Amino acid sequence: MPSRISQLSPTLKMLLAVGILYLIMMGSTFSSLGVVLPHMIRSLKMNFGEAGFGFTLLALAAGTSSLLPAMALKRWSGRTTLLAGVAAMVLAYLMMALCRTVPAYYAGAAMLGIGFSLIGAVPGLHVLSGWVGDNRALVMGGLGGAFWPAIVETAISVFGGWRGYWWFMAALMTLAGAVCLSIVRERAPLHDDEDSEDMKTSWTLSEALRTPQFYIIGSGIAATYLIASTVNAFTVSYLTKIGVSTAIAVIAFSIQSAGHSAFPLIMGGIARRVGVRALLVIGLLIQAIGMLALAVGSSLPALIVFAIGVGGGYGTIFLATTLSLREYFGRVHYAHIFGANQLFTTVSVIGPFIVGAIADATGRFDISFGGCAVLLLIIAAMAATLRPPQRRPILAAVVSS
Repeated sequence: MPSRISQLSPTLKMLLAVGILYLIMMGSTFSSLGVVLPHMIRSLKMNFGEAGFGFTLLALAAGTSSLLPAMALKRWSGRTTLLAGVAAMVLAYLMMALCRTVPAYYAGAAMLGIGFSLIGAVPGLHVLSGWVGDNRALVMGGLGGAFWPAIVETAISVFGGWRGYWWFMAALMTLAGAVCLSIVRERAPLHDDEDSEDMKTSWTLSEALRTPQFYIIGSGIAATYLIASTVNAFTVSYLTKIGVSTAIAVIAFSIQSAGHSAFPLIMGGIARRVGVRALLVIGLLIQAIGMLALAVGSSLPALIVFAIGVGGGYGTIFLATTLSLREYFGRVHYAHIFGANQLFTTVSVIGPFIVGAIADATGRFDISFGGCAVLLLIIAAMAATLRPPQRRPILAAVVSS
């Protein structure tokens, strides 16, 4: 009798295979490192600044390696790129499990960032482009963040500590990678009949780099990654410090992470009505409200607003920036343009480091969280000016000829 998996349609099997890899990667990086970090802080005798710098290196490695997938896809297949990502993640888990010093923790965090890029949106969407067309971006939700914090706490309890969690992750990614990559196959994108028109209307990376829209969109993704890095690094530590139980803090963190995946699905339909510019502004405003709520205190209403606002804002901003790049610059050179735009996320490296240093100096996180909200409002004002880029007349004539 054929297995249940073999009875699934090829498209659904492809979505599951790529989605599971993406889910595990998201769940074990930005979405849950902040949950295991308090255990590592005590064991490795780190202060908040040192712990935050690990997140800084994670974000820096993810940002600076964001062009790696596009480069790998030109040389190899999407499947091989994902295989490299699985190998990088397994190596990172092993480095974290074996680390005995703060520098070793830093090295493991950096390797997590490289794996994040290699299993990220660019190779995933490349593989899926031949199976689900323009709706492919909506299937890449970060569902791992919704329940991974609970997996962390369970694994720490079951496997005897935070090192056991990282060993568990190495085994899980090895098994999942072997199964999923045995399923992944690629085929030509579904839009071959539009290739000629796309070549005329799509922008190259060098052209996109000369437009203000590229940098405004980059500012939006940079801001939300900065907030995500900061919040994921210190939310559990901060909430437990101000009297919230660990269980409630993890639940709030999980709800916040669930917003990463839920809001792109919700906002996908709204984007068609209001446009990508409005969607980006909405996401930035939602996240700003969430950060203000986190700065205010530990009441249940504040935690609910924080969880929905920060998580929903992140998901909305990621969707808006992804759709903006596709709508403004076309799909022909999208992988390179998206990868280059992700370089803006390297700005997020300053978040955990600065917030950790301020916490060590003042014992407070609320000042930093309020400052993050102000930053988001400034970026929202910039995003409100977005308009589709226009080619210069001479350039347009050359491209259309």
